[in-house]
Amino acid sequence: MNEYRVLFLIICLGGFALGTARAQQPAPVSNAMIEAIGLEPDTTQPAAPTRPDTTQRNVADRPDTVRALTTQPVVQPAVPTTTQTTPTQTVVTGAPAGRRANANGPEPVVGAGKISGKLVAPQGGKNQPVEFASIGLFRSRDSSSVTGALTDERGFFQMANLAPDAYYLMIQSLGFANKRLPRIVISADKPTVDLGNIIMTETAKQLQEVVVQGQKQAYEYSLDRKIVNVDQLPIAQGGSAIDILQNVPSVTVDVDGTLSLRGSSNVIVLVDGKPSGLTGLDRQAILDQIPASSIERIEMITNPSSRYDADGAAGIINIVLKKERGPGFNGNVQVNVGTRDKYNASINLNSRFKKLNLFSSYNFRQNRRFQYRISERQNLFEDSTSYLAQRNDAIRRSVNNNLRFGFDYALSPRNNVTASILYRPQYSYDSEVENFNTLDANRVSLGQTVRTTEETEPERGLDYAFGYRRTFDKKGRELTFDATMSNNKSNEFQNFSNTSTLPVNLLTPNFLIGQQRADNNRQNQVAVLQLDFAEPLKDKKKFETGLKHTYRRLASNYVFENLLNEAWTVNPAISNNFIYDERTSAAYVNFGDEIKKMSYQVGLRTEYTAIETDQRTTNVQNRRDYIYLFPSVFLNYNASQSQKMQINYSRRINRPSTWSLNPFIDLSDPLNIRFGNPNLNPELINSFELSHLLYGKNTTLTSTLFFRQTNNEITNYRTLRPDGITEQTSLNLNRSQNYGLEIVLSQEITRWWKANGNFSFFQRNIQASADIPGILTRTNRSWTTRITSNMSPKKGTDIQVALNYRSPFIVAQGTIKAMTNVDLGVKQTILKGRGTVSLRVSDLFNTMQFRNESFGPNFTSTSRNKRESRIGFIGFSYRLSREVVREKDRDQEKERDDTPTENEF
Repeated sequence: MNEYRVLFLIICLGGFALGTARAQQPAPVSNAMIEAIGLEPDTTQPAAPTRPDTTQRNVADRPDTVRALTTQPVVQPAVPTTTQTTPTQTVVTGAPAGRRANANGPEPVVGAGKISGKLVAPQGGKNQPVEFASIGLFRSRDSSSVTGALTDERGFFQMANLAPDAYYLMIQSLGFANKRLPRIVISADKPTVDLGNIIMTETAKQLQEVVVQGQKQAYEYSLDRKIVNVDQLPIAQGGSAIDILQNVPSVTVDVDGTLSLRGSSNVIVLVDGKPSGLTGLDRQAILDQIPASSIERIEMITNPSSRYDADGAAGIINIVLKKERGPGFNGNVQVNVGTRDKYNASINLNSRFKKLNLFSSYNFRQNRRFQYRISERQNLFEDSTSYLAQRNDAIRRSVNNNLRFGFDYALSPRNNVTASILYRPQYSYDSEVENFNTLDANRVSLGQTVRTTEETEPERGLDYAFGYRRTFDKKGRELTFDATMSNNKSNEFQNFSNTSTLPVNLLTPNFLIGQQRADNNRQNQVAVLQLDFAEPLKDKKKFETGLKHTYRRLASNYVFENLLNEAWTVNPAISNNFIYDERTSAAYVNFGDEIKKMSYQVGLRTEYTAIETDQRTTNVQNRRDYIYLFPSVFLNYNASQSQKMQINYSRRINRPSTWSLNPFIDLSDPLNIRFGNPNLNPELINSFELSHLLYGKNTTLTSTLFFRQTNNEITNYRTLRPDGITEQTSLNLNRSQNYGLEIVLSQEITRWWKANGNFSFFQRNIQASADIPGILTRTNRSWTTRITSNMSPKKGTDIQVALNYRSPFIVAQGTIKAMTNVDLGVKQTILKGRGTVSLRVSDLFNTMQFRNESFGPNFTSTSRNKRESRIGFIGFSYRLSREVVREKDRDQEKERDDTPTENEF
């Protein structure tokens, strides 16, 4: 009962706050009052107002380009008498000399009347000022324009020298719903009207992106990044982060969840802009553990500035988790059921109490997938030829939980703190059967070996985050501090059973017949401290600087045992205890300026990295440290309101992964052994981009020429030993080059049908070093395309179809074959907008499979890897908040934007 009482109290407080906000608005003026001052009563709907003068705006504001393209040109009022207050802001205080838009209307009569007020918007539990909003004053009787004003940095505005009359105000500001205040009366007895605080309502318009809509679009594009709004993707409902990224332009995901961006797999994955313990040993491990229902959006930055970490050759993918911020109590719940035992559910809640905002979420995901791999290797020796055919069949099961709590608290109007904790328990269970068939030169079987594996892995993780933000009286000056700590622990238990019909002389020495087991205890820890400061300078200049320190510790203790004489005995040849410590300290500076249509930003980042590896099994330690400079340059040109161009350059680094540095010989697969190279050097990347952005009323077109050169490229290299066993390690090549063209098109075909298309063409050149086999020097051309069709045949119904195709592309020792798939998603709004039913089918025609060819000095091989990809999900979500009301308001606002009356304002 206590929970219901708290909920009731929250609702009451929210209603009281709403009532107080409404009470601050001016009350309608009665006709009796109008007649009392000698005017005719207002009995008709006012005519369409003339758009007020919005030419005076903050230079930091982006122009409302979509409105500018869709509205009809209007005649602006003559420039009024002004009083200069600051170098970047002007407050209108006088009446216009004339009104060309209403030339036939009555001339204004200068009087002693005055109207003032303050625009505010609820944010962080406080009413924050709405700066540089455009305000138009009109006569009620004929809707003729009288004067206009802009709010100052504190949200205040004032209009003076007004004659006794009845007026109304029209208010417009980017990012807020347009507002109309009716029937404001100035009389001889009451010449001054103070409207007090005028509450503005934020809209979902994305001021930092090209797409400006009343409702978020699934894909948003700008010169420096692409954004995917997950809630607008029916084809991702019920899936994980991997399912979302498979529908992101320029991104490909293979069967193991490895990302590739424009042909490069060196992609950094962040969560809320920070590293996570989930990414410890495997950067892509996080993707299959975070359900799509907990993700708000995914940001893809292909060429980050010096403010970001220099790691990641191809760029950064940032996963932003949901965090409700609406006033009062609100939230949503979601349940999805998929084919072949797939289930997930989530709940997101938020409660705001004045200065305090509490948020929480819980996500559950149960997944079961089958997977198989078929491969064949031809062994080519001077005196013999043989074949090894392998088939692997696996069932992989997992249960993921994510429980998150956090709060925002406004210490003062200028100081805000945020803290959160994320608890991630998980359990996985895999079963696998692998068959090795050894064949002679005539493909006659010499015998088979069968290996079965049962694997369980309980895992848990904790992520802590703390943030502090300080703003100042000077607009744009800001200080932020962030601290995060992420821990991840897991125990992987494996049981093996090996049988064989091969003759004893053909058995691999390390292939032991019988029972084995292994215990892999892993602990990953990531800690980050970051301090950033931004300072605006005069004449549109801006300075940024910051410090960052990152600590990573990855530990893995792998114990392998054989069942000998009915007793478990440790096998030291396969056991492995490895510790990896990495410390990176960074500092950066950025300077930017705007000169007419040109703007630029130059930056420099330096990073010092110290890496220590301790292979305790073999008592081998290795330490490496290095410091590099990472410059970045961005040059923008705004050719017009509908065209922008950018050329940029950045230098980046890709540090070797943990396992690529581990020298221990991994014999867990006796026929294909692996070991790392502790002497690997980091990759250094020079990245260039030339982008052009064209957007109009119904079309957005982004085209990008890119060039990326990677020095010391790290690659896997495999060789075949005379005994038929392959060895795989990592080494540095001389360099590689990727260059090409990317085109992204967003087109509104009709009001209910929109399409997004992406095409990327690139050439890849790989150049080996003098001491590396020349077979690794290769080149080829590749391309990818993705077409997404979004249809809304009726209100509340969304249909999405996506076609993906990737042509063959090369790696150092092989070629990845072409791949295609089609996804379908349908979403229907029900229960008066509070509920949603969704249906998703991934890989509709079951065509997604991963095929590759590889080669070495004395072998060739082919493989085909297929993971369950045709999956159907049906889901239901329900909103527990006023969010549905806000969305209806946005829909109505969009409809009003399409009417002539609103366009004239």
